[in-house]
Amino acid sequence: MMKIFQSYIARHFLVPFVAALSVFTGLLLLGNVFGHLYVFTKGEVSVLVFIKYILCQAPYFMVKIMPIATLLAVLAALGEIIKSGEWKAGMAGGWRPLDMLMPLVLCAAAAGLLQFAVQETAAPSLYLESEHIFRRDIRGRDDWARLVVNNVSFSAGEGRFVTCRVFDGRVNTMQQVVLSAYSGMKLGYTLQAEKAVWNAEKRSWDFNNAVETIYGETAIPSVKKYKKRETEVSVGPENLILENLVPDGINLAGLLDRIKKLRLVGAPSVTERTLFWCKVSAPFANIIMALIGASIALLFTRGRKNSLSYGIAIGIGFVFWAALVFSQEIGNAELMSPFMSGISPLVVFGIFSVWIMRRARVF
Repeated sequence: MMKIFQSYIARHFLVPFVAALSVFTGLLLLGNVFGHLYVFTKGEVSVLVFIKYILCQAPYFMVKIMPIATLLAVLAALGEIIKSGEWKAGMAGGWRPLDMLMPLVLCAAAAGLLQFAVQETAAPSLYLESEHIFRRDIRGRDDWARLVVNNVSFSAGEGRFVTCRVFDGRVNTMQQVVLSAYSGMKLGYTLQAEKAVWNAEKRSWDFNNAVETIYGETAIPSVKKYKKRETEVSVGPENLILENLVPDGINLAGLLDRIKKLRLVGAPSVTERTLFWCKVSAPFANIIMALIGASIALLFTRGRKNSLSYGIAIGIGFVFWAALVFSQEIGNAELMSPFMSGISPLVVFGIFSVWIMRRARVF
């Protein structure tokens, strides 16, 4: 009997969840379109390109709005059960509030798994595609992802370092490049070249119009010139192409790979590590929002107060969203560790959910 009642409660979650997710995703898409309306009209965008852009943006907004949809779905489901008197009937039958809320919490956990799945699969690639459509096809910027990088330096093995003025990841070349080799604390030789080209077959860089300076025991170094000089520098372009970080266009696996590349070239990775923990913690927001939504329903769903409960819920949802963004920016500024930046909003709102549930006498 209890399983039947819990299944009945859980079924109340699905319809308002899908409705809230659809409505808020649609509103965010409309807001995004109106924000770029001038660009769309000026660029004479075809209807097919416009529709493709909208469809590619949809999963990104779904991921962002899913915890708020969970909050409203729990509020709507529990509010309906309370209004119909079924909540009181369950209490009279000896069921504890937490037992009756558990199906909704499990539904929220399922929503979190769905959010994580979309966040790690479809959303990043489709969001990047939408950015390509907007920046490349509409605004005509072929290097918006910044595959051309100035002043790159990286380690090419023990005691060897490479610096270049310009690295072009589109054609795998380096301009004004210098290879420095050290033996202990002494500089062994340098190899300066106008241009370095990646040799995909040999998996190494070829230096063109190069000048090699060898520093020996004598005071005067020896100098050699080369039209083309093969090197043993085997750090490939795939490990040097550090595109502009698009937070919503990368998943956890991509972030870990990017962090390794940043460490390889000796660049800071605070932003990437902060984003990693924010992405790991994001799906758990659904459970916290479900607990807050249930408590609000128990406290405020009484006749005319029903509209008040929705207003409070939406307000809390967007405050939580703002807290996530603010915490991430604090982590990027190195005012808080990446790990704490990712979990601190969940901890704060988790404590708040426990406090408000006690006020609602859930336990």
